[in-house]
Amino acid sequence: MTKPKRAGIYVRISKDRKGRELGVRRQEKACRELCERMGWGVLKVYAENDVSASTTSKRHRPAYTEMLRDARDGFIDGIVVHSIDRLTRRISELAGFLEEQRENGFAFATTEGEDTSTAGGRMILTIKGAVAQQETERMSERINTSLLQRREQGRPHAGGKRQFGFKAGSCFQELDEAETELIRDGHRMLLDRSSKTPGDVARYWNARGRTTPQGGAWTIQSVKRVYRSERTGGIVTYKGQDIGDSVYGAPLTREQWQNVQTLLDDRATPAPQGAGKRKHVYSGFLRCGNCGSTLRVQWATVQGRTFRRTFCHSGQRGRDGRLGCGKVNRTYVWIEEQLDEVVETALRERAARPEEVPAEDLTGPIGLLEARINALRDRWKGEQLEDDDYFDALAHLREELRTLRKRAAVAVVRRSRAEADALTVWKDDAPENLERRRALVATVIDHVDVFRVGRGRRKPPEPTSISITPAPC
Repeated sequence: MTKPKRAGIYVRISKDRKGRELGVRRQEKACRELCERMGWGVLKVYAENDVSASTTSKRHRPAYTEMLRDARDGFIDGIVVHSIDRLTRRISELAGFLEEQRENGFAFATTEGEDTSTAGGRMILTIKGAVAQQETERMSERINTSLLQRREQGRPHAGGKRQFGFKAGSCFQELDEAETELIRDGHRMLLDRSSKTPGDVARYWNARGRTTPQGGAWTIQSVKRVYRSERTGGIVTYKGQDIGDSVYGAPLTREQWQNVQTLLDDRATPAPQGAGKRKHVYSGFLRCGNCGSTLRVQWATVQGRTFRRTFCHSGQRGRDGRLGCGKVNRTYVWIEEQLDEVVETALRERAARPEEVPAEDLTGPIGLLEARINALRDRWKGEQLEDDDYFDALAHLREELRTLRKRAAVAVVRRSRAEADALTVWKDDAPENLERRRALVATVIDHVDVFRVGRGRRKPPEPTSISITPAPC
């Protein structure tokens, strides 16, 4: 084979936390010395520092991809690496590389002397690749076993960005008292009978001068992330599974955290028709009685008079993909008055029939299941149970425990909401209360069909000019 004149050197190191690139430099030096001994000319170095090539890594290797593309296009006619595990630790990727070499005819060499020009050499190279992959997988197994053991001991994962409620640099082992108190205040607000929301908690934390761990202002989503985190409830997880309770402190107890999850899950149900950032209570609920398109609501000024109107927009596509007919154009105030009366009447009837709150006490069954899990864990640690039997029994008991805790959390949330006066919320027409009022409308009205009434009418429209479809029970 002709000696390559445009060889490419590929160097890679899996971990270089300090970014000093000492490993890739040593590999490059050894590869250049090999090229000099063989008389190969070096054209380019493809370096990837702090990039893994193992079977567990999901990171893309752009330099490796570029090298193969250059070899495929004939830009380089040879590839040199320090050892086969620097090229790849995946047997499937190695097979693909050898197939690329066979099709494109570029030379290949390593400092360990592998020869791919013969069948025996390719077999040896494949065996070395399989050994490299096996070592990676064995290392992964050892790490996973160690991590599981730590989780079983109640020691959560210590990596990642700082989370609100924990001191910086404490690896989630020490609480920030001021932030912890704000988290607990927010928990009490969310379970308060006045129906506070994550938005109220965000405004409260911002008013107290607290920022997110990244230094930004609190939003609804950032508040939810705090309460959604298992660390906030002192819960240790492993690969998405609830392992147990942390041995360190947490801003909330497990029961308090579970109560918040139930509340947030209830709020996360699909939004009703018309939900979202609106400026008018019934915006999104109104439909054109002629074509079925959703009507727009906006302010209009005609001959110096400013008023609100709702209309079918001929340039807006409806649910069936067709454009609106543009035939309905009505004053919004009269429609709003009719619908306000319907909603208020419905809410008054509900107030006359207060909901009974179940008094289910699940403390005993929950405590019994927790005791069974602890006893099972003690037997496993004492080598009285096989791993398969232990994890099968543990999964079954934890599923029962999650079900009971969910029921207990639902009961707590119901008790906290039972005395909430929906009628009082409805009568509060402040702009910041708009979304709560719209949520109440969605429990009474599914949608309203609005029909044409003609022009120049002096008297109020007929009640039949709108048709109200109640919300499903």
